[in-house]
Amino acid sequence: MSSFKRGARMRVGGRIGRLDKTRLPTPTPPSPPPQEWEDLNDTEEEDPEELVPNSSDEEQSEEPEVQPEVPPAVPEDQAAAQGQDGGQAQQQQNENEDRWNESVHRWFDYPLPFPRMLREALVRLRLGHAWVTYVGTRYRHRIYQEEWAMAVQISVLDEYGARRDIALSYAPALRHNYEAAISDAAQEALTTLCYSCHSQLADGTLRYLPRRQPGGLDAWIVTPTAEKNPRLEAIVDYLVALNTDYNALAEELCTAKLEISRLRAQITPSMPLFNPVYYPPRKRVRYNDPTARTYIRHP
Repeated sequence: MSSFKRGARMRVGGRIGRLDKTRLPTPTPPSPPPQEWEDLNDTEEEDPEELVPNSSDEEQSEEPEVQPEVPPAVPEDQAAAQGQDGGQAQQQQNENEDRWNESVHRWFDYPLPFPRMLREALVRLRLGHAWVTYVGTRYRHRIYQEEWAMAVQISVLDEYGARRDIALSYAPALRHNYEAAISDAAQEALTTLCYSCHSQLADGTLRYLPRRQPGGLDAWIVTPTAEKNPRLEAIVDYLVALNTDYNALAEELCTAKLEISRLRAQITPSMPLFNPVYYPPRKRVRYNDPTARTYIRHP
């Protein structure tokens, strides 16, 4: 039984082998896909990390480390001269910082009450064509508050076509604000103009404004007593007292500014004495002095 199976298996195997050799086509292996020339040569895979060069490694490997150059030693006499020059430059810089910086500014007919009344007075005097120029000097310091010195110039054209100053007035004291300085200068010009031209202003409302001589502190106000108006008389009395106090305070402010300037010059020796010159000068009087009061004058 076992031998029969073995013979049959051998016959079957031989028949199948003969059929494969005679009838079945010989299988051909598949052709490989076409490859580029570079792929055929490069058989090894490239590491992606090797494709990115390390810039730090190249720089360290290519560029040698540069040692800082040591400057040559400076001779002792030259070093002393440089130190002396540096000390002088620093001292000059400190002196420049301790000085007051000045700058000049100009305005024409500033819109404030006293400048408007000054222009009205010039029109009444037939000087409407006159130039009213407010010349302000601004003083600035690195640690102190700025100061303004103001002057007002009234000029007209002469027969030769040139400008000629017919009036010049100064603010009585320095102010921290230029508008306050302009108002003070215009008030000074208005009161002195009402004094010097009171006859030409006698037929208008400007005759009731305070009048004062240039450089003086005594002034007077014309009151309309013929009208018998109690309210107007009370206002005039109040204005008389107020104008007297204003003149006294302006004089005290001038004295205080000068004293502050002297103290600053003592603290900082390199700082010059800050004392702008005013024209005309005011006389020194005490408060409620008869020569420093405002009076009522009847027409």
